[in-house]
Amino acid sequence: MNTLASTRHAESLGVPGALAIPEHPGFYSHSRGRSSLRRLAFLSACALVALAGCASGGSRDSSASASAQASPRQMNGVFEPLIAQSALEDPHERVCADLSLPFEIVAMHASDRACELSPSGQTQEASVDEKWTLGGDFRQIPSLPIDSSEVFGSSTHDPNDLYSYKPAILTPQGARDLSADLLREDGNYVEPLDGTQNGPWITFLGRQVSSSSTGDHQEDNVFAPWTIYSWNKNEQRLRTVMTWSDLPAHSPRSSGELPPVSDGTHAFYGAKASTDHGDFSLIIAQGLDDSTHSNKPQILLFGAYPAVSEQGLSVVATTKDSPLPSRIATLSGTDFSKVTTHFDLKSQDYRISGLYAAGDHHAVLVTPSSTSSEASSFLGLWGSSSTDYPTQWIMVDSRTPWVSIGQGAIAWGAGSQANNTQMYLRPWETGQITRLGETPGYSRPVVAASGHTVMIPHVNSQGGIQWAIGEFTAE
Repeated sequence: MNTLASTRHAESLGVPGALAIPEHPGFYSHSRGRSSLRRLAFLSACALVALAGCASGGSRDSSASASAQASPRQMNGVFEPLIAQSALEDPHERVCADLSLPFEIVAMHASDRACELSPSGQTQEASVDEKWTLGGDFRQIPSLPIDSSEVFGSSTHDPNDLYSYKPAILTPQGARDLSADLLREDGNYVEPLDGTQNGPWITFLGRQVSSSSTGDHQEDNVFAPWTIYSWNKNEQRLRTVMTWSDLPAHSPRSSGELPPVSDGTHAFYGAKASTDHGDFSLIIAQGLDDSTHSNKPQILLFGAYPAVSEQGLSVVATTKDSPLPSRIATLSGTDFSKVTTHFDLKSQDYRISGLYAAGDHHAVLVTPSSTSSEASSFLGLWGSSSTDYPTQWIMVDSRTPWVSIGQGAIAWGAGSQANNTQMYLRPWETGQITRLGETPGYSRPVVAASGHTVMIPHVNSQGGIQWAIGEFTAE
């Protein structure tokens, strides 16, 4: 399963009256918009001249059934999730204190495994065998590599028409559209955005673009009608999974362009909704099978950043004592009613801004809060077979990093900033961090959900973003 990361855009999360907090860094709410990607490309070129973004092991005692605590009901715009906030146990044991991290990690159970902190700035180059390149003229915009010969993304015959992109499989021979017609919901064009892969399923986000759009992504994304789609590679079939109007809310709030994830049976999305009772951040689920499409999405809990691992659905939950999503937990069971609490982040200056999982591997992104003057973020890694919280920490010289995870490796970069724009790769097999190069303004590498394929962005001579697709060697 491949998960990408998102952007900073201040909105409330969790319970009504919550503090306004920034979005998940690394995705940037305008990073995949056609006109905005174009602006980013030219900004990247300007930057170049100027320089001449969830394990269950070891937590048996923290498992609890929430099936009797709350029912999946929605009444008059008030959400009652399946998992009540009271079902989340309180972690009590501080871990990794010897690293002097600028925040506290409090776990359910301490592990015998030692914690380590790696600085940024590694100089060893990654070994990548480049296979082909794409992009650069805005006709093809990739999202994630499927393997070394296919990439999921979108395409158009007229890059000047921002309302002409269709979801597509991109290959060295060209683009194969997944839909004969443009995606539409409620009569409005739907722009295909980023997606994730789990087995044959690619689940991706679409955002409605209407004639009322202002052209300002900050304004348009406050009201951001979304649709979740899935495409099955084996069946060669595109489905509409769910839309924002399936929720009992007045309007959808922006979640940036954080994509949905899937376990092969359900699609999960970190949605936001605005009601008379406040703004809510919700983890919602919907079955991928056609027989479930007449049902409303199931609201699982208050929280953000869903990620699928071998253990189940990992989330950053909003606790009853905090307006911010700060507690890592895993939902499991056929009805997702079993909740296993893992650890909390405690800090005034840092917050959890992303959660990622692939197979047995997990990662959490911790970034400075909007009021903090800190310049660095921290990426925490762990495997559920050995521990229940991050023991490997990597310092990233960016307030808004980009992160991509797969079963073969994890990759990250500075996101859209113009400084410290190196991109890095860490294969799980070796645990060694290597450099993928640097791209000022667009350091966003992407690894495939499985295998060793990596997609590396570069700025071409025309100021466009071009991607190199290759195979990395774990050395």
